[in-house]
Amino acid sequence: RRWRKGGMEKELLSIPCAASEEFEERFSRKDGCGSEEDGSRGRFHVADKRYNRQYSHVYFCRLLEMTPVVLKAARRKWGDKCPVRQLKELVRGERCCVVGTLFKSMALKPSILKDIGSSQRRITGLPPQPPRSKYIAPSDELILEDQLQRVTLCGDISTEELVTGLVVAVLGEELDNGKFHVEDHCFVGIPPQEPMETDQANDRYVLLVSGLNLGSAWCDQLSIQLLVDYLSGQLGAYNDQLFCSSIVRVIVAGNSITDKPLVSNTRKDKVRYLSRNYTAETVGAVKELDSTLAQLSSSVLVDLMPGSHDPTNHVLPQQPLHKCMFPQGSRWSNLKGVTNPYEASIHGVLFLGTSGQNTDDVYKNSSLLDRMQILENTLHWGHIAPTAPDTLASYPYANDDPFILKKCPHVYFSGNQPSLQHRTVHGDQNQRTLLVTVPNFDLTHSCALVNLRTLECQELSFATTCLSSRDNPELKLYLSQRRQEEEQSYHSPVDREGEGETSALFEQEDSDDDMD
Repeated sequence: RRWRKGGMEKELLSIPCAASEEFEERFSRKDGCGSEEDGSRGRFHVADKRYNRQYSHVYFCRLLEMTPVVLKAARRKWGDKCPVRQLKELVRGERCCVVGTLFKSMALKPSILKDIGSSQRRITGLPPQPPRSKYIAPSDELILEDQLQRVTLCGDISTEELVTGLVVAVLGEELDNGKFHVEDHCFVGIPPQEPMETDQANDRYVLLVSGLNLGSAWCDQLSIQLLVDYLSGQLGAYNDQLFCSSIVRVIVAGNSITDKPLVSNTRKDKVRYLSRNYTAETVGAVKELDSTLAQLSSSVLVDLMPGSHDPTNHVLPQQPLHKCMFPQGSRWSNLKGVTNPYEASIHGVLFLGTSGQNTDDVYKNSSLLDRMQILENTLHWGHIAPTAPDTLASYPYANDDPFILKKCPHVYFSGNQPSLQHRTVHGDQNQRTLLVTVPNFDLTHSCALVNLRTLECQELSFATTCLSSRDNPELKLYLSQRRQEEEQSYHSPVDREGEGETSALFEQEDSDDDMD
C-alpha cells in the first residue's frame, strides 16, 4: 500500500486496520503455581535461634549422617575386600579404608587471633595481611579427622582443589612417620533424584536474576526497567509478549542492595554532626527495590532471596527479608521472601540454589578457577556449603546439618557470579541436573531463563549503551579491577575471552559464553 503526502509517495509498514478491529490482544500468564515446597518455610528456616552453642556439633552431625553414604559409595568403587578402620584402629602397613572429615591447614587463612595476638605486629605496628583472592599456599596440608583422632594425609590426593569440611573415604595405609598415604579417595557422589512431574505439553520458564545492586554508582536503571517491562508484557512485539506469558516465576538470587552506596560529594565534605538530617543511601536503594518488586509482582510470581549485601542476617542460612521494607510490593501476594539457600518445587521441578556465598568461599580456599566446576564439585561432594562454619559463617546447628544434599535437584544454581554458564550433569543412577551460574546483573545486564520441560537454559540480555565501558572510562577501570581480582590465582592467570558489548535492548541466546 502506498500513500502520498506533500507530493511524495511513501510505503506503509503494514496494512491499516479497520476501526472495528481490535488493536490490542491480552495474554494471560500460564499458571505459576505448583510450588509443593515453600522456599521460606523449608529446611533452611531457622525457628529456634540460639547462638550459644559450639560449632563442633555441626561437624559431628555431618560426619555421622554422611558416613553410611560414603561407605556405600566406597564399596561400590573398591569392593568389600578392603577393611574399614577408624583412626584409632590403624596398623602401620595395613591397607584399609578410613572415613572422616577433611581439615585443610592453611597458613594464609585469615585469623583475627593471629592478627591481633601476634607479638611482632604489636611491637612493629604492622597492619594485618591484606585481603586476597586466594588463600592457598604450597605449605597447605590436608588432615583427616573422625570423632577421636586426626591424621595428616599424603599421596594421591589434591590438597589444592579440596577444602575444609568434606566427608571423604580414603584408601591407603599408615606410614612409619605417622602420615596416611592415600592411594585413592571417594566422596558420596550425586544423591538420588526424584522424577520430574512437569507438564510435557506446554513450555514454562523460570527466570533467574541476581546482583541488581540498587544504589551503586554503576546501577543502570534503564536495564532494570527494561527487564521489568519485558516481564510485565509492556515491551516487545507480539511474539515477545506471547513468549513472556510462559514465564511463571522470577527468582531474585540475592544482592539486590549494593554494599557500596553512592555518596554525594557534598556529604563527603561535611563532618558527621552536620550530616545527621541526611537520609542513608541504602534507604533510597530499598525504596527503588520496593518499586521494582511492586511492578514485577503485579504480573508474575517473585521469590526474593537475600544475599551478602542485603539487610538480613549475615550467617547462612539467611532468613527472608522482612516485608515491612517493601510496603508497595508486599501488597501483592505474588511477592514472597525466601531463604538463602533456596529450595522449592516448581511444577514438579526441584530448584536448589544460593546467592553465591558458598561458591565464592570455595573459590578463595582452593585452586579451582571455574565457578561452574566448583558448583559441580559441591554436587559430587554431597554438600552445599562444605566450608561452613570454618571460613563461611553459618548457624550453629546442634542436631543436624541442613546443607547436606539428601536428594538431587533438577536445577542447581549459584547467584552473583562473574558470567553466565550452564551445564547438564548426569549421574550414575540416571540423575540429570542443570547447573547454572547466574551473573551479576549490574555488570552483565543479563539473566538466565530455564525451561521447565526440557531443562534447557538460555540467556536474556538487557544491555544498553549508556553504561558502555568504551564511553565510560571510570566504569572501564572498575571492570578491569574486578577482572584482575578474578584472575589472581595460585598457579596461572585465568584465560578469559575478550570483553563483549551489546547495544540491543534484549537478546535471547542459547550459549554459555562468558560475558565480562
